[in-house]
Amino acid sequence: MEEFEMEVVEINPREWGSFVIRGVAAVLFGVAVLFWTEITLELLMILFGLLVIVYGITLAAYGSTRPVGETNTTLTLLMGVLVVALGVVAVAMPYLVAALIVTVMGALALVIGAADLGLAIFSMKGHSHRGLLALSGILSIILGLFFLVYPLLGGMLLVALYLGVFAILSGVLSIAVGIALRGEAKET
Repeated sequence: MEEFEMEVVEINPREWGSFVIRGVAAVLFGVAVLFWTEITLELLMILFGLLVIVYGITLAAYGSTRPVGETNTTLTLLMGVLVVALGVVAVAMPYLVAALIVTVMGALALVIGAADLGLAIFSMKGHSHRGLLALSGILSIILGLFFLVYPLLGGMLLVALYLGVFAILSGVLSIAVGIALRGEAKET
C-alpha cells in the first residue's frame, strides 16, 4: 500500500503583493455587497434559478432516456419539466424565490427555537447550561419571526452579513498576511 506524502510549499515573502491584491479585491467585493445588497440578492437568485433549470433539464433528459413503461420514467420526466419551470420562475421573479426561501428558513428557525426552548424548560432541570440552550431557543425564535414577517429584508440581511462581511474580513486578513510577508521580505 502506497503512502501519500504531501509536499509542503514554502511561501516566498517577496510574493506579498499577491496577498494584498487578493485582500483588497475581497474587501472591495464585500463593500459592494453591503452597498448593493438588493442587486446581489437578485443576482444570486437568478444564478440559483439557472442552476435549477440545468438540474431540471438533466433530470428530464435522464427520464427521456429510460425505457417506456419503467416505473419511474414518466415521473422522472415530469419532475424534470417541473424543476425547469421552477427555475424559470426563479429567474423571472428572483425576489419571490428569495422571499420563499427566507420564509422556509424562518419557519425552520421558529421550530428549532421552540424545540430548544422547550427542551431547556422541561427536560434540562438541574443542568448548568440550561440557560444557554434557552437563550439559543429565544434567539432562534426571534430570527424566525423576523424572517417570517420580513422575508425580503431577511434575505438581504443574510446576503449582507454572510457574503459582504465575510468577504471584508477575509480580505483584511489576506492584506495582513501580505503586509507581514512584506516585512519578512525586507529583512532578507
